Amino acid sequence: MIDIKRRINVEAQAVVWLDKVKNFFNGPNSPWIKRKGRRVYFNSYKNKLKFQCLAKVSDYTTDTRLRRACLAQLQYWWQHFDDIILASPTSMDSQIRKWKKRKDGKYRLLEALKPILTWYYEAVSDAIGQELVEALDIKTCPYCNRQFIYTFKGKMPNMNDRTERPELDHFYPKNTYPLFCLSFYNLIPACHSCNHVKSESLIGVNPYSRAFRSKLIVTDSAGNKVSRSKMYKLTMKEIGLKFDSVDADEQKNVEMLGLEDAYSKHGDYVKELIDKSMAYDAHARQALVASFQGAGYHPRQVYDFVWGRHLMDAEYEDRPLSKLTKDMLDLLGIRRG
Repeated sequence: MIDIKRRINVEAQAVVWLDKVKNFFNGPNSPWIKRKGRRVYFNSYKNKLKFQCLAKVSDYTTDTRLRRACLAQLQYWWQHFDDIILASPTSMDSQIRKWKKRKDGKYRLLEALKPILTWYYEAVSDAIGQELVEALDIKTCPYCNRQFIYTFKGKMPNMNDRTERPELDHFYPKNTYPLFCLSFYNLIPACHSCNHVKSESLIGVNPYSRAFRSKLIVTDSAGNKVSRSKMYKLTMKEIGLKFDSVDADEQKNVEMLGLEDAYSKHGDYVKELIDKSMAYDAHARQALVASFQGAGYHPRQVYDFVWGRHLMDAEYEDRPLSKLTKDMLDLLGIRRG
């Protein structure tokens, strides 16, 4: 629902992420694996990963032509490591469409490599995932805008600091498309509810691509869109919410994440906005502005005082339900002065 790019220089953060991932793989350490009953040590995770992938090709097929093609594909991925980590949503989507059309031996090789690649995602996430979400500093879940996803630290007696951070959802599921499991634009900081419900499913709108264009509207208990005049007569239990004029991609998000059902749970909040709009009608708002201006407040500050802040598109991620609030105020004909 929220476009992450509106306030954050994601291109710069993507490059920082690439550097951190490369440092993880190139850093000095002594990882090892057990191969044919003995330990094999490496001087970096990069070399360990290469060895594991080459060994997997050997185990994967005895066909000379297919093995040669797989080795060539591995070499191509090594040479384009940076491009994979920085792959845009558009380029990932384009590659996935190709895979779907032609599930050849190279694609099946990815399936064979999945346990290896997803293990490295978990290792990288444990090591530097905290740094990624802190740098992005996204305050609410970009999928639903219903929950805070703050990062914070706590202490427990006789234990080290415990850090809480948002979960990282793979927009393109890592178990289906493991090549992109560390790609910056495939990692979406999300609340537990959205990450859990989405799981390994594909949805339509990547928050790094754009926000929702459709708006939430009020419906009656039968799911019918209501006019503003009828809106005032609805009880809290009769209020429903749905998205108006959703496109095909947005509809995938709405259905898979259960957004309309989730938002309809906030009927009490919508009812408060409707009641407040009647209490603060045009005359009351004018009087309020006049009284506050005597204290040096701008009309927009008075609007924020009544309806809350962070109601501009670029500010939705700062507070839960900001998009819902703005959509409702638009329905009620209330504009920021």
